Amino acid sequence: MAVSDRILKGFGVKVANELVIRPLSKARLTVLEFELACEKDHRVELERDDAFLLMLYLVDVEHADILADQRLTPVKRYPRGSICLVSLREGAAISIRGRFEALAVHIPTAHFLELTAQAGEPDIENFSICRGVDDPVVRNIGAALMPMFAMPDEVRDTLLPHIGLALLAHLAHRYGQSPRQHLAESGRLTAMQERRVKMYMTANLSRSITLTDIAAATGFDVAVLCPAFEATTGQTIETWLLQSRIERAKSYLGKGGDNVADVAAACGFMDEHRFEMEFKAVVGMTPQQWRLRNRH
Repeated sequence: MAVSDRILKGFGVKVANELVIRPLSKARLTVLEFELACEKDHRVELERDDAFLLMLYLVDVEHADILADQRLTPVKRYPRGSICLVSLREGAAISIRGRFEALAVHIPTAHFLELTAQAGEPDIENFSICRGVDDPVVRNIGAALMPMFAMPDEVRDTLLPHIGLALLAHLAHRYGQSPRQHLAESGRLTAMQERRVKMYMTANLSRSITLTDIAAATGFDVAVLCPAFEATTGQTIETWLLQSRIERAKSYLGKGGDNVADVAAACGFMDEHRFEMEFKAVVGMTPQQWRLRNRH
């Protein structure tokens, strides 16, 4: 049975818009856009598969997870534009309540190997599971995919591999879990290890991440990663993160559209006051002063 048929059967849907993308070689992404209107709780059961399912919600939705012992978790509301990323290795089941409309992307784990072998990306072996996350990159890629369903084949087939690769790379950078890593005898990170650590941090600048998060995602223990990163780059992880957040903040401030509180949130600062204090300590002036001098 085709991937799309299995997913639609699991959701109890007969009709959907479909795209099939080969970003690199043999592995395919299957993208489905569909909707449900459930007058009563609607059970969804997806078969076991060596793959992940990414859901981008196109409306506010409500559903509960169905656990292995068939108990239901409390119903949660997932806002329009948020995402869920779940593993299908043990199957998955939810109970939907009310209207449901989403863009679903089926991602076989075979893409992990192709990303490393053909795109030069650092090795990953898993994705972190997430539910209800606000991910502007996925949301923008979803918006780029929506018109593709109605495009002529010759136009669509030219664009889709690039969009698919951008989606895979983003998911790998932000949610990828690297295999267990070992340092070289020098005690420093290899070039690929350094790249993976920096990629993960860059992809997660907009949210609060801990040293434990970074180490777990990149295959290290905290006690190993921190001195190795400093020995390799000459900076602590905390310093590198702060400087990267400040540089991102400058790019937003220079455009002039966002208020300071929104810039602080978009760059992962705890609040506006903390942002202003740390920005001034690094740059020597407040964000407002820097914006006045550097507005594009």
